[in-house]
Amino acid sequence: MSEELKHLDWSDIDTQCDNILRDCDQLPLNCVVGLSRGGLVPATIIANHMNVRKVYVHGYHSYDEQTKTRNRHGVMYQDVVYDLMKSQAGHNILIVDDLCDRGITMQGLVKRLYKKFHEDAVNIYTAALYCKSHSVYEPHFVGSRIEDEWLVFPWEPAEN
Repeated sequence: MSEELKHLDWSDIDTQCDNILRDCDQLPLNCVVGLSRGGLVPATIIANHMNVRKVYVHGYHSYDEQTKTRNRHGVMYQDVVYDLMKSQAGHNILIVDDLCDRGITMQGLVKRLYKKFHEDAVNIYTAALYCKSHSVYEPHFVGSRIEDEWLVFPWEPAEN
């Protein structure tokens, strides 16, 4: 592995969430979507601080931990679109993930949502605790920009 391994602690997560909250605290959000699995904890933290009750989960990933490979199109295993279409048309949505590595996961969901909703039916914003410099997708809100560190989050097993 050519990437430097960096173990994060809860104070790192708090700092990155605070950075995002400082930038998006004036957004009138109606719901937050956490990208499973890594985005669930930061999505909950941000939703709590912004007093947003509706937190949804979307399962979509581009990295396979078993094979240590990437799927360039991503794999969806839990779809948030139906829930959002029932109750969120005309609202502001914040999609949150822990890491925007190549941007495939976040970009895929944003494209999917804009295909399902009529133009201007929703306002979609994105946030990532960390975003790598080589990402093809740029989230609206980023806690910190990084190079090629391999991040181990406090909710992940330490042996990764």
